[in-house]
Amino acid sequence: MGYALRFSTQYVCWAYKKCNWMWRSPMKEGRDLAGLTGYLLQRTNLLFFSKAAKSLAPFGISPARFSALMLVRDNPGCTQTALGEALDVNRSSAMKIINNLEERGLVSRQPGKDARANALHLTEKGEKLIPQIMRELKEGEDRLFESLDAEDRATLNRLLDRLRRPRS
Repeated sequence: MGYALRFSTQYVCWAYKKCNWMWRSPMKEGRDLAGLTGYLLQRTNLLFFSKAAKSLAPFGISPARFSALMLVRDNPGCTQTALGEALDVNRSSAMKIINNLEERGLVSRQPGKDARANALHLTEKGEKLIPQIMRELKEGEDRLFESLDAEDRATLNRLLDRLRRPRS
């Protein structure tokens, strides 16, 4: 765990510096570039990812692992394959994420309905850790969103949710 925490902290520092450099770049952004929604989303994503990684570092967990932890909590008994699909990672990456969470005692593999696949479940330790992490993440997000009022933030969430869902 010490190595994982050191690595996470080093990565967060690198990501934070890189993100801040990109966000506060002395380079001019012309109207064409600044008018591209995808560009603005990417720049904002870098900032938010960096802040999330920084908030998660004291817990020794990455944003991907935290997402996995939350998905297992919200989908008890899910398979590693289903988790990998939800995270949009290959089977090998999903296995590494689950191995790490299991080694830390946050997730357990149990016999599933299908004998070929284990069912993933959150452990008591995982359940206790989530509220602590959520407090940190929410505080960080609130600081990043302080320029938006509650209505603007709700509108942004609704629009982003609409964009990530396939059209019917």
